[in-house]
Amino acid sequence: MHAVFLLLACVSSAFAYSVIVPNASQGWTNQGAQTLTWQRVESDRLNFTALLTNQRVQGYEPQVLSALVDGTLGTVNLNPPSGGWPTGSGFRLNLVQDANNLNAILAQSPEFTIAPASTTSVRTTAATTNTIGIPPTTTTTTAASDPTTSDTITLPTTGTGGALASYSANTGFLVLFSLLGFILA
Repeated sequence: MHAVFLLLACVSSAFAYSVIVPNASQGWTNQGAQTLTWQRVESDRLNFTALLTNQRVQGYEPQVLSALVDGTLGTVNLNPPSGGWPTGSGFRLNLVQDANNLNAILAQSPEFTIAPASTTSVRTTAATTNTIGIPPTTTTTTAASDPTTSDTITLPTTGTGGALASYSANTGFLVLFSLLGFILA
């Protein structure tokens, strides 16, 4: 009985690191650096290597994302591997002893998904022409599913955008004066 208790104590201390993110409900996207968050106890190693694995995909080779991560930080942004982030489900992030001991697992995340980054919103605004005849511009902002990134594109409008805005304003005044004349008559 004492031997079983001692064995369980040794196993639990070996897995004291705990991966918080990524997890089954909060995976990663295939765009830019991705966040790894973990917890550790005082007796854990001071550093580890982050290893991306997927045992569901036949032939997938584990990829070292970062070696010698400072375990006291609690969070780190991991850059994509060479060739970019793969996409799909069944990924796990292993915190391993070091790049030479990839099978010495200190902690393992739950399975998670790496999804393609998708566009979640588009906002378009049009500027009016100014008095010196510079054509109006249209600004389009597209925000990706990662709220920290967005792209802004400014394109000049083509054709008679400035003349059309001026024409609309002149037509409005014409209608207003016509109504005023009709009422006074």
